[in-house]
Amino acid sequence: MIVLHPNQDQYNALNGYKNNASELLFVQDGSGRFIVGIEVLNDPNFIEIREQLLELEQITYTPAE
Repeated sequence: MIVLHPNQDQYNALNGYKNNASELLFVQDGSGRFIVGIEVLNDPNFIEIREQLLELEQITYTPAE
């Protein structure tokens, strides 16, 4: 599964972004990297930050052991 992974600056700028009842929160995957699902790119609640989300690295999700 492909997910979005921010660098530290992107994490600081985007984590906790709120619009309506939606909030963007990164979680850690099994390798300790912060991630968010790629579906946020098509979520209308995050349209204002879509360009920033498109800049995030796309990586393969690592499940917890």
